[in-house]
Amino acid sequence: MADDFYGYDDEGDEPKGRDNLFLWTVFILLLIGVAFACWLGSFYIFGHPEHPQAYALLKKLKKIEAPRRFEVTAAPPGEFLSAQRLFERYTKFSRLELERENEELIRNYLRNYRETKKLVPYVTGRYVILDSYDLKKTDLFPTGVVALAQSTDFPQVLIEHVYTSAPRTVPAARASLQTGNPVKLERTNDLAAVVHVEKIADGRLQFTVVPLLYGSYGGLGAFSLEPPPELNMEPGLPVIKGKMLEEGLKKFTAYRTRNPVSPGDVTPGAPAATPAPELVRVDTVEPGQPVPETGAMPAVAVATPVPIPGRATPRPIASATAVPTPPARVAMTATPPPMPVSTPLAVTRPPITPLPRVSPDGVPLQPFVAAQRDPNMPNAGASWRTYAPGQAPPARAVSLDDVGPIADRGDVGERLYLRGEFRVTASGANRAVLRDATKPDDQSPRVVVEYPAGSVPPPERERFVRDSARPYLISDVRRGADGVVTIYVKEIISQ
Repeated sequence: MADDFYGYDDEGDEPKGRDNLFLWTVFILLLIGVAFACWLGSFYIFGHPEHPQAYALLKKLKKIEAPRRFEVTAAPPGEFLSAQRLFERYTKFSRLELERENEELIRNYLRNYRETKKLVPYVTGRYVILDSYDLKKTDLFPTGVVALAQSTDFPQVLIEHVYTSAPRTVPAARASLQTGNPVKLERTNDLAAVVHVEKIADGRLQFTVVPLLYGSYGGLGAFSLEPPPELNMEPGLPVIKGKMLEEGLKKFTAYRTRNPVSPGDVTPGAPAATPAPELVRVDTVEPGQPVPETGAMPAVAVATPVPIPGRATPRPIASATAVPTPPARVAMTATPPPMPVSTPLAVTRPPITPLPRVSPDGVPLQPFVAAQRDPNMPNAGASWRTYAPGQAPPARAVSLDDVGPIADRGDVGERLYLRGEFRVTASGANRAVLRDATKPDDQSPRVVVEYPAGSVPPPERERFVRDSARPYLISDVRRGADGVVTIYVKEIISQ
């Protein structure tokens, strides 16, 4: 038995198969490479949604949401820049620096500013529209209107303001965004975020601006904006470029030739011009109520004015897309008909007695010359939200003595209310000029009040007090070349 054990020979066994370790090693390394490439690719796709292929893939995977509407109180933190500050900041950028900045601007917009700590650049100031165009499906924003505008304070800056809306509201938007019409971007009412910066051939800068509030506007036609449900990243930005940009500049040059004094210009001592319709933002959501993140805002509600003897009644706006008829303007006469302070409404009214043409002594009565229109004020008939006394949104109230530093700073910077004791020095259709009732005219700032459609401005020489429960909303404060401070305010308290 021992001999058999030690005499065992395994030479007769079948040879073992090869393990192919080299091929398995190569295969595993390839799998590692593929996994690493997928890992890097996912970082690139999620980190650069501004690229068309990445945006399309994220859209299919439902990993990116559409742009949403913000509330003023919950807007992304940012810095409000005038046209001159925008030019001074971005004109120093090189081509590569500007490309990186543009990628970051549109990337933050696509992410709804949730993954950035950088301050959003918001545009403020006064602009005049050069031209406007309907947005097409081949543009980055598929529907709405884009308006090309130039700064009235710093003409080296152009903006293309994108108004994204449903196709049914495009005609009303185009009616309000005509060549020569002024556009004012305010810190308290607008969140016009910069999403692209472009250097054009003549050295000027063109900024693409999107209003993050997507609110409602009133002008020649009332319309509401909507966040775009999806974007077309292929054409990129700017929307207005090349031949379209040249046509817009030429169109405005021709307009300036026909109208030497543009309604958007503010030139001391310039002759008064018929003001163009201003685009007025209208609040349609009750204070404290949530603002819808997507879709259209509630319809613009315009109150029907109370008929007043001796004055034509403006026609109310029938719908959000209808173009209202401007109210008739009536010249002030030497002997106005008696008007009680509060006239009760009645179903029927007696016929209006025509005004006498001669006095009791037989002297012919001639109407006074109508007050000259202020070129800086928007057209009569604008509408905005009004509040009951004491129900206006909370804000800091200032007196006439506190507006000097604001005029020197050149920017209101916040929502401000004006209170004080006033005296009416001039009154016309939908506006009045006030002075401090406790001081002579040459020692008092000039207050220009704009009233909503259907309101009756106070008559000349009337004195009244506006306290914190019935303030005026300050829209602008300027100091003229003669040193006189002019305060532009709006009546926001329902009468």
